[in-house]
Amino acid sequence: MSVVAVSENMGSLGIEVGHTLAASLGYEFAERDIISKAVDRFGEDVARLSHAVEERPSLVDRLNTAQRRFAQYVAATIQEMAARDDIVLVGLASTIILAGMPHTLRARVTAPEERRAQRVAQAQGLEPMDALERVRQSDRERDSRVRFLYHADLENPLVYDLVINTDRLGVEEGARLVQQALQHPRFRSTEASRLVMRDLSLVAQARAVLVANPVTRARSISVDCADGIVSLGGRVEEWSVRSAAEQALARGAGDPGDPLPVVRRHRRSGLGRRPPRPPRRGAQMGRSRSEPVR
Repeated sequence: MSVVAVSENMGSLGIEVGHTLAASLGYEFAERDIISKAVDRFGEDVARLSHAVEERPSLVDRLNTAQRRFAQYVAATIQEMAARDDIVLVGLASTIILAGMPHTLRARVTAPEERRAQRVAQAQGLEPMDALERVRQSDRERDSRVRFLYHADLENPLVYDLVINTDRLGVEEGARLVQQALQHPRFRSTEASRLVMRDLSLVAQARAVLVANPVTRARSISVDCADGIVSLGGRVEEWSVRSAAEQALARGAGDPGDPLPVVRRHRRSGLGRRPPRPPRRGAQMGRSRSEPVR
């Protein structure tokens, strides 16, 4: 039982390697459906989410906080799917998002750009130079987007546990290589590692739900999770903000309509206290009920 995250680029055959690996292991496979699940969960437009996590950011995008919010929706969806275990996730910076996660193998599937361009030209019926330019443009857009959102370099081999060059290895061979690497105890899930993955997933989901809500979006509300219980921290003066945070989490971020686990508030924060009751008509602040008003 493991989680595999695959990074690929156009023409690398990374999607095919992921499909083959998932079929061989009997694991769930997820690629484009990650975005559709995020759309269903957070109610955003498919095109806007796709642009936020796949295309090169424009100057307007860099100044627009919505781009990072959309990326949080996708990241929360990826972490929720990974927490189920036995899954192969391809693309959408899943190797970056799942960095440091237990029992997760991160692989990069790539090939020289000329070889990838040949495959694209054959698959799409393009002229060689047109295919090469399309490959280069795709690489530029993905690299720019990942650097903007995650401050990471997709081409850095140290990001991955395994790098596969499909110019030298075929799809079946690449999938077998990943499967062999999964035999290492580091990539085998345990009860303890699954609980860690669950808690990290719940934190990501809670943060995404809070930024999805216009009332709580701009508030400094910290999120933690231990033993499956989500804790909120922070200071808010308005009772309406606390209420909005509770309602947002109650609507859930797992399967649509399911609430997150019990929410415990830090008692030192404004999230854990009711606002003072307004004084009775005719009374003055600071006086006890038994003290006469002079």
